Formats: sequence, structure tokens, C-alpha cells
Amino acid sequence: MRFNALLPFLFAFAASAFSADPPPGTTSSDDIDPATGLSRSSVVRPLTGVPAVPDSRPASVQPAPPLQPGRPHVALILPTASPTLGRLAETVRQGFAAAAEAAGRETYPVSATAIDNEQAALVTSCATAQAAGAILIVGGLTRDGAALLAQSGCARVPILALNEPAPGTDLPANVFTLSLSLEQEARQAALLAVAEGRHTAVVIHSPSQLSRRVQEAFEREWTRAAGEVRGRLVFSGSVEDAPIVRDRLAGVNADMVFLALDAPEARAVRPYVSGMLPVYATSMSINPRAEAIVNVDLQGVRYVEMPWFIQPDHPAVMIYPQPKAALSVEQERLYAFGIDAFRIGMVLLRGDRKAPLDGVTARIQLEGNHFARTLNPAEVDGGRVIPLRPQ
Repeated sequence: MRFNALLPFLFAFAASAFSADPPPGTTSSDDIDPATGLSRSSVVRPLTGVPAVPDSRPASVQPAPPLQPGRPHVALILPTASPTLGRLAETVRQGFAAAAEAAGRETYPVSATAIDNEQAALVTSCATAQAAGAILIVGGLTRDGAALLAQSGCARVPILALNEPAPGTDLPANVFTLSLSLEQEARQAALLAVAEGRHTAVVIHSPSQLSRRVQEAFEREWTRAAGEVRGRLVFSGSVEDAPIVRDRLAGVNADMVFLALDAPEARAVRPYVSGMLPVYATSMSINPRAEAIVNVDLQGVRYVEMPWFIQPDHPAVMIYPQPKAALSVEQERLYAFGIDAFRIGMVLLRGDRKAPLDGVTARIQLEGNHFARTLNPAEVDGGRVIPLRPQ
């Protein structure tokens, strides 16, 4: 299962060929990442073949009952009624609700509105929420939805968009973004490798659009930090082609390998990379919930991961309940993302926007209008994902 381009969260990864983003105003099934994206490269793609998220609401999704007119509240607007995005959006809603419940009565009430698209319905719901007394709008799960909120007249109150609009989109002072972004992880993996003394890299990627985005994000940060790319290998995804990687690496002089591959591809390729050559990746390549026997082929791979998965005893993680039913790892990332979305919303309302937040998805710090996430270094050891000790 893959995320392509929310988050996204964040985020099932697409295996389509690299291509330009769709025209503004459209949200294709590929324009979803998380998370990841939810950008898991900032956009989210519908999930299939994963457990359904239990929902106590009737099958026919109804709008949230109206609050008392003028009562201050937080408006959460998600496409939970969408045939393609509904399951993802519902997972985010449940994480948001879990965080609101943990906050108790010392917070503003939350009004959740179900919409079936992130076009006109999103802007209309935003205006309706403001008229009913909303003091914070949270929504825009897709890249297009985030851009639409930013460009609408809804920014009279603070808006937290759950994705990053396309580069170049102007954000009003009252619009902030939070996303699950694999590109962000790729940049952090590059900095981790530099901090550990690596200088020359071979990048292995697949033909998919998301893989290429991760590759390019890594290489931009890697070269900016004075690293050198010594080679690029394209892996077709076929297990039969994996041994070719060993032969091609033999002719390249580099001191590390970066994998811009999804989990099955990474498991196929890793055994053919010398154990003497350090390997780095993003969470696209590792399922932290997989059994050790599944991840054993990823021995030694280093990447950055959510505290939610690798620090269950962290105070910021312990206070929030686990999902009530088994979820895929992609859905669980979105559940955790929903928790942090609520917490960042409270930060916006309190006004202490510059203070970093120890979130369940990362340490979060406001940079401009974007809440940037710094994840924790981790490593696969004996098939288990463990946090790395600070150097």
C-alpha cells in the first residue's frame, strides 16, 4: 500500500510514472500524500484492501448538529463523506477527537463537518462555520483543498491546513500548514547522514512519481550540505531484478546508499547492498509495525520516524489512546497526525506559536507559516525498529 504525493498524511505510495502535478482545482487519486503523504509527499491517495475504520455514525453521513449560534468553537472540516478520501479523513477525525477528549473540558468544543469534496463544499462549510462562531478552521486534507482555503475569504480567523499547497501559493498571515511529508523526511535523512560523516552517496529509486520526489528532495538537501551524488540506480520493482543492484553498486565508489523505495522494494534490494555500506531511507521504506521476520532484510537501514511508533513511553505519546481497531500503518500515521493537528490548533488559539511542541508525529516548530516536523532518527536492528541514541 502506498501514499502518493498528505501527508500526506501520509501518508499507500503510488507507482505511477513521474509527472507534473495536475492543473489547479483538481484532486486526482494520485494527488494525495498522509501522508503519506497528506503529503506523505503532501498529498493523500485512497487506500484499498486495508481494515475499515470503525465509525459509530450512521451509514448515511450527516453534517454535525449545529452548535448554539455564536458559540466559540473549533471547526474541523474533512471529506469523510467522500467515496475516495472518506476512510483516510475519518482516521484523521478520530485522532483529532481522541486528542480533544484527552484535553478535557479545558478547551473549546469541536464541531466536525463531513463534506464529500474539497472544492465548493469546503469553502461553503468554512463560511458557515465562521457564521456559527468558529474561532479556528481545520481542514484542507489535500493539496488542492489547502490551496483553496488559503485563497478563500475564510482567513478572517486562523486556519490550519492539513497539507501544503503547491509551491508558490501565497499564504495569508492567518493561514498555517501542517503536513505529513516524505520530502521533509528525505531532507532530514540527508542531514542525518551528513552528521554521521557520510559524504558520497548512491541513490536507488523506482520509476514512480513519489519515489522520484523523495529522490529529488534528498539530493537537493544532500548537495546543499556538501554531499556528492556518485550514482543513481533505477529499480524496476521486480524481485528478479534485485541482484542487478549488487553488480551496479560494485562499480561505484560511495560511502552510503539512499533508498527512495517503498517497503516491498526496499526489502528486495537491501540484501544486495554490502553490509559494509551504510543505508539510509525514509519511512516510505519501513513498516514499523511489521513482524521482525518481515523487516529482517532491512538490517541496519537508518531513517527518521514518528515518536508514536518508536517511543511509546514518551510522555507526549502515552496520554493518547491507541486506535480502537487494527489499522494499516498508513492509517495509523494519519490517526497520529490527527492528534497533532488538534494540539497545533490549540497552540494557534493560545498564541504561543513560536514554542516547539513535542508531538506524537515529531517535534514541531513554526517556520514562517508552516509547522515543520523534525522526526526521530531510527534504525532497523534484528527486524525491529529502534530509536537511535543521540551522537
